[in-house]
Amino acid sequence: METNVYYDRVDFQCLDQIEHQTNDLYLTRCGIHQPSPGYVWGPKKRPQYHMHFILEGSGYFEINHQIHHLKQGQIFLIPPDTVSRYYPDSQNPWTYAFISFQGNKSAQYIQQAGFGDCPYIRDCVKDPEIYVSIIREMLKTHQLTITNELKRVSLLFSLFSLLTDSYQMSSDYTKDHHDYLPETYFEHAIQYIHFHYGKNIHIQDIADYIGITRSYLFYIFNKKLRMSPQKYLLNYRLQQAKELLGSTDIFIKDIAHAVGYEDSLAFSKMFRNATGYSPSAYRKHKTGSSENK
Repeated sequence: METNVYYDRVDFQCLDQIEHQTNDLYLTRCGIHQPSPGYVWGPKKRPQYHMHFILEGSGYFEINHQIHHLKQGQIFLIPPDTVSRYYPDSQNPWTYAFISFQGNKSAQYIQQAGFGDCPYIRDCVKDPEIYVSIIREMLKTHQLTITNELKRVSLLFSLFSLLTDSYQMSSDYTKDHHDYLPETYFEHAIQYIHFHYGKNIHIQDIADYIGITRSYLFYIFNKKLRMSPQKYLLNYRLQQAKELLGSTDIFIKDIAHAVGYEDSLAFSKMFRNATGYSPSAYRKHKTGSSENK
């Protein structure tokens, strides 16, 4: 089958049957269309997602037996294998840019971009020209080269990044919305603690790093471990301190600094409260050494 078919007419630019090397998200078609007032697409369906950015004018989008009158600055999406129909307003015909795409993570990405349920319509929020400028760059990649394949992947992800960012700026986006499952945030929080426990970090630092609220971070830790993130950080520091005390002769004040305590007295107090031993007594207990370092 012929690949990377490119059309360049006054009213229609399109790059079709696009080659791809990735499976998570990939472009199959893109273009800019200025249909005549009598043009009608459908009713029929496609195997891919098909997204339209209305650049000027207005038109009609029919899906799930409902007709929606759309105008400049709006976006509409047609999911795979979904019967739809669309056509320009005869008095003010639209011009739109479009992309078709597929991939294992397509459903996840469109959800994050603000297309939750039928009728799959949202505002651009930002200037539509920002979106179409990316699609124009896609159209330039019609030559069959690896460089262009990689560039198309980059441009498609840039477009979805813009869609997601603009959705989060919109009034439809709720501030308690979370893009990922709690398990994903939990894993990133644990990773952050394991890498940074030796610094003077606070729970707010962890929440800010992974992009959630402090209260949601507490909720995740209580759900997963039945303890607060502060308690987990304390336990992890204690575990690392125990290992250093039992297996090295590093000075206690240096161990305190290594596990995130600038004040060795505060470290000793924490250690005694948690274990019933002072750091030096714990070392003696573990090693049999009478040396107090």
